Amino acid sequence: MRLVVGMILGISIALVLAFLHDSSAPADGQHQIVNWQVLGAVTHDQMAALQRLWTDTNAMVHKA
Repeated sequence: MRLVVGMILGISIALVLAFLHDSSAPADGQHQIVNWQVLGAVTHDQMAALQRLWTDTNAMVHKA
């Protein structure tokens, strides 16, 4: 359990630090660590896929 909490905490800290660095980077975007538009699009697509999976799983469970 400690391992999972540590991993989640580490990932969260890394994302926060990357966001803070990128928000203070010049406007040209050349020195950014993360391409936030791409990350947002990928996250949106993955959440949609998870929602479809959840809906399909619930339909199979309630059907049985």
